[in-house]
Amino acid sequence: MNLVWFLIAAIGAGTFALGVSSGEAAHVWAIYLVNLVFWSGLAATGPAIAAMMQLTEARWSPSVRRIALTTSGFLPVSFVLLALLYAGRTELYHWETTPVPAKAAWLNTQFFWLRTLGGAALLFGVCLAFVGTLLRDTVPADDAVERRRRNRLAVALLMLWVVVVSLWGFDLVMSIDPTWYSGLFGGYFVVSTLYTTFCLLAILTVRANARGQASIPPAAIQDVAKLQFAMSVMWMYFFWSQYLVIWYGNVPIETRFFVQRFFAQPWNTVAWVVFAVGWLIPFAYLLKRLTGRPPRRHAPLVVVALFGLFAIFLERVFVVFPAVGDQLGLPFGATDVLITAGFLALFMLSRRWFFVRYRPVLNLPHTGHH
Repeated sequence: MNLVWFLIAAIGAGTFALGVSSGEAAHVWAIYLVNLVFWSGLAATGPAIAAMMQLTEARWSPSVRRIALTTSGFLPVSFVLLALLYAGRTELYHWETTPVPAKAAWLNTQFFWLRTLGGAALLFGVCLAFVGTLLRDTVPADDAVERRRRNRLAVALLMLWVVVVSLWGFDLVMSIDPTWYSGLFGGYFVVSTLYTTFCLLAILTVRANARGQASIPPAAIQDVAKLQFAMSVMWMYFFWSQYLVIWYGNVPIETRFFVQRFFAQPWNTVAWVVFAVGWLIPFAYLLKRLTGRPPRRHAPLVVVALFGLFAIFLERVFVVFPAVGDQLGLPFGATDVLITAGFLALFMLSRRWFFVRYRPVLNLPHTGHH
């Protein structure tokens, strides 16, 4: 199976290399950026969820916490891909060639890339250090010194995670259109990334159970579903908070963002698809699921989690593409599909490498549901 993923990754890399040297370079860099922020967000947020569980002393499932750590295998790859984005800066960020005087202190090449790469290096380093301490089974979990060390790392990780992922929202995505701004966009980016990671965690948890890699009771899977539900509501709340303030404020420089996306095709259709697939359907299913006993069958949960992942990926496209250029259509061509498949393959290979190296998921006996 690894060979298949290697081939897909190689084809994706080749497609990208050909694309950036063609007349469609802006389109290729736009789909690259969408994939970069989507997969890097998943990679960094897995350890952040484990850090939350560490600080809240969540004992409901040690296996779920270990599964959350596995996304960190992609972090070294993510850093290289983030550095590569520098080569496409003039295609994506118009302020690189035509500076915005009012924002020159923040949007200038040196400071922009210093904080982007420096922040990522710090966050990824702390993530990997935290993962290393959690997976050291030679130290008993109830060792007071080790627990303090883990807690300190968890606090540092979470603070860095909020700052860096917010900056990805503000810098990597929002600054594509340097005249539009929303003070909530960074927070919105953090919440939507957390939503996708809980969706992924639900899929990985069910899969680990089905393969016999872990013994996770239905009640613990139900807890992951509850968190997925909470984040879907939080995501929609953050979106609505921005939309309402901007729309009622009716300042042309701000409302232009929504007019361009909600009143022009094909983006109007994309907006409704994201709303229905990412929120309406998951909300309806999870609300029903969470009001009864934890079900034994988890296939519908996996489908709804896939819906969430697809919708947020599409939402990233929805935000990035119209900002890069008015002429960029929907990224459903062969080039877009192959580049996205290449990112997926790299993510899968990184997780597999992590599994072989660290053996994170133990078939632990259930420790009780608190």
